[in-house]
Amino acid sequence: MSEFIICQSRAEMAEDLASLQRLCFPNVSEQELITASQYRAHIERFPEGQLAVLRADGSLAAGSTSCLCHIDLAHYQHSYMEASGQNWLHNHDPCGDWLYGVDIGVHPRERGQGLSKLIYDARKALVRRLGIKGILVGGMLKGYSSYRATMPAQEYLAAVQRQEIFDPTVSVQLRRGFQVHGFLPHYIDDPTIDGAAALLMWRNDAVPI
Repeated sequence: MSEFIICQSRAEMAEDLASLQRLCFPNVSEQELITASQYRAHIERFPEGQLAVLRADGSLAAGSTSCLCHIDLAHYQHSYMEASGQNWLHNHDPCGDWLYGVDIGVHPRERGQGLSKLIYDARKALVRRLGIKGILVGGMLKGYSSYRATMPAQEYLAAVQRQEIFDPTVSVQLRRGFQVHGFLPHYIDDPTIDGAAALLMWRNDAVPI
């Protein structure tokens, strides 16, 4: 891991961040992919929540976007576009009591090397520093495409929770200390997984919910 450096994203990284997202999410609709202009807006709006992982040569290996929000955990249904403020973070609330993880993308060449852990650890440190309740993420059910002909997405998620099925997104997030709070059936425009996701929560134990 010593060959990678995590830092706040900078405006000059915006084009590379946008290219990386297209590489990481090839099945997501064009209108839901973050553009370079939107990445620059994120950095201006909430710089502490935007992270990049750089290789030793300074090139981009991973990136992430987050914002602060309030959420009613009893009525939590939402879409990715609602959570991301239509990809502009218009919904970012500096007084928000949750950090919402809008996006994480790791270059395929670097997957399996713990870069997402670097990002999650940095997000957890930010939550503790801000003294807020925790992290929420919409975890796409990326592995569901191989099961959608044989089971509903909610049944697939339950099997992932029981560790009967490995999901390349949600199973990793569960290993990072997240818990499933609920099912999001219409989260994102990705027909290969029927748009399904899990609402995942990591709690800051120092702050009551």
